[in-house]
Amino acid sequence: MGSQADLSAIAFDFDGTLFRLPVDFAGLRAELGLDPDAKLGDLFQRFLDEGNTEGLDVVTRYERESVPRGEFTTGARELLEALTGRYKLAIVTRNSRHCVFDALGNLADGLFVIGREDVARLKPDPEGVHAVLKHHGVTADEAVLVGDTYHDVEAAHAAGARSVIVRNDSLKFRPEGADTYLETLSELLPALAG
Repeated sequence: MGSQADLSAIAFDFDGTLFRLPVDFAGLRAELGLDPDAKLGDLFQRFLDEGNTEGLDVVTRYERESVPRGEFTTGARELLEALTGRYKLAIVTRNSRHCVFDALGNLADGLFVIGREDVARLKPDPEGVHAVLKHHGVTADEAVLVGDTYHDVEAAHAAGARSVIVRNDSLKFRPEGADTYLETLSELLPALAG
């Protein structure tokens, strides 16, 4: 990852990067009256744009109900514990902030969490990353966003921060353009040191 002497803030994506949420998307589509094959990628942003709080509440409920069936990604729990106190930490996610707190429990203590209810524009827009930089009082060149999709790469770069992509085997392809690629989160600390 190059010289990281100036790195002071690390922001993480949530679902797929730190935690795997097994959301019942078929049930969600049915409850929202969507076609069973409907793509959900832009649904959250559309609901935000429309002010559709009822739709967002349904999505949040499905996310939160999936937490007990979910699991941390390889090395995530240990990494958060190791980074606490060493870096300014944050989460920038398209998921609900409540879902993050449900999943991470006391590991969320000390994390600055930006969920979809905290922004007008979701990743790949850099709004959430800008909020992290402002909250932690750091410049973009002092920060990195660790994620698993092109949303994370684009949001980091649009904010002027570095991007790290961690392999997510459930995705069909690895996004291009990241500054660093890792197989698991366990590789992040050595990469930061290198």
